[in-house]
Amino acid sequence: MEPGHRMGQGQLTADRRATLGDALIAVQDGHRVALGGMTLYRRPVAAALGLARAGRRDLEIVTLTGGLETDLLIGAGCVGRLRSCYTGLEVVGFAPHFTRCAQQGTLELIEETEYTLSYALQAATMRVPFLPMRGDLARTDYLRVRPDLKTFACPLTGSPLIAVPALPLDVAILHATAADRHGNCNLQGQLALDPHLPTAACVTIVTAERIVSTDELMAMRGGVRLAGVYVTHVVELPGGSLPTSCYPDHRLDVAAVLDYADAAEDAAAWPRWLAEAIEARALEARA
Repeated sequence: MEPGHRMGQGQLTADRRATLGDALIAVQDGHRVALGGMTLYRRPVAAALGLARAGRRDLEIVTLTGGLETDLLIGAGCVGRLRSCYTGLEVVGFAPHFTRCAQQGTLELIEETEYTLSYALQAATMRVPFLPMRGDLARTDYLRVRPDLKTFACPLTGSPLIAVPALPLDVAILHATAADRHGNCNLQGQLALDPHLPTAACVTIVTAERIVSTDELMAMRGGVRLAGVYVTHVVELPGGSLPTSCYPDHRLDVAAVLDYADAAEDAAAWPRWLAEAIEARALEARA
């Protein structure tokens, strides 16, 4: 299936509801997986725990700014490569697993800026091999760490430009405020790159605080922010972003993020935290 596939009229009204376990079968070892949200806001934490539970390996994680969900996947041994502009826990401090692996050189890091990641995803959406951006980055040492970015002269003006290669995704995973059974989604708060991820992905999995009727969704603030035509699976998962926030349903649980950071710093405590978090999610799914 091509990234950002469009479906026929009959499929527009398809019921895309699924369990988290069934939806995550789409994620295979070595896949390029984009995680929606931003730092500690509306992150697909429950889905990340599901991937850890499934034992996925060698994933390439794509995220505008990585937070707890990215760090826990690194700590669970799921990530081989990371593309992001920043990875950390904001006011709580460094992301322990990311920091340790970056310092030890055990995690492949692809340095991104907000511009390069945005352009790369938009190029994938447009089915073009690259998008041109202004050559200002050539004044920094950025091109030394990103040799895949090529400079060229604009054929119209002669001005220096940089070719940003397209970045098609195997899977995009987002957490939504609400969705209907057809996959149409309401996203509130900071959208980050969420509007672009599904259009660049072959498969899009959305976890949602609740599944409502289409009329209810349309009446919500912002209405439909993501069309169901781009969604493959929608999972009703209240609190699926916790301990990160999901406006307006729940705030950031700073105490829980602090507990996570403490456990991630402790080699003895980390396996216990991960096992308990996975089991807690499994119990909620069975309830």
